[in-house]
Amino acid sequence: MMFRHLLTLILFFVAGYVLASEVKLSLETGRVKIKKQGNIRFISHSDPLNPLIVELELGEQILTGKNTRATIKMRGKEEEIRLRVDTLFRVNSLEPNQTEVEMPTGKARFKIKRKLNRKKKRKRQFNVRTVTALIGVRGTEFVMGTSGASTSLLTLDGSVEMAAAAAPQIKVEVSVGQASKMEVGKAPTPPITVPPALQSSIVESDSSETFGEVSFPPAQDLEEAVAEQKEKEEKEKEEQKEEKQEEEEEEEEEEEEEEEEEEEEEEDEEEEEE
Repeated sequence: MMFRHLLTLILFFVAGYVLASEVKLSLETGRVKIKKQGNIRFISHSDPLNPLIVELELGEQILTGKNTRATIKMRGKEEEIRLRVDTLFRVNSLEPNQTEVEMPTGKARFKIKRKLNRKKKRKRQFNVRTVTALIGVRGTEFVMGTSGASTSLLTLDGSVEMAAAAAPQIKVEVSVGQASKMEVGKAPTPPITVPPALQSSIVESDSSETFGEVSFPPAQDLEEAVAEQKEKEEKEKEEQKEEKQEEEEEEEEEEEEEEEEEEEEEEDEEEEEE
């Protein structure tokens, strides 16, 4: 009994260490503040050629300072997030099939490799949560800027799904070279193609303000979008119900026709016997 309890504790601590070692902060230059449950530590570095590597625990909140260059690396180099200045970031969970991170404010460039879970034969899901949006990807590269009121996103490779945090069923798919914006009380804007020069400006800038140069189309009111989505789903259900009913009626008619044919055949056989 004692041996089993000891083994459980060892496995628990080993698992905790593995998870922690899978999340690392690479600080090239500048200063970051790391906080978790009241524990605060400040880390500074000034040698871009020899980045300082810091292991992070799940749930630790990172805040980058001015003139800071820092990268979060998870699962080796499969998931990399290059944080810009004044960015608040946290890794919430790191599961075999899913990674979930949170970025309430700031700007970052995400590089997520397509990784197949061999056991379940599906790609690992990578999710980003902001105040206004939920971002879902399975291998892609994108730049995102967010504040308390809005989230803007530019896809550089692959595709990204952006949904309203308050209504996850309201979403858009943002393809390569496209951008979308999500504001409080609004649905995501329809994806719009961004000129290459503006894409470069958004990628290179530390500030999210460069997203303001994108001419995003008007966004639909979120309540209206939810109502329309509900109406659409109800209509689809009704159509499916009608299709099923028609199929059942057709099957009944076919069965009746088969029965009639069988009866006619039996009658013909009886007449021949007579």
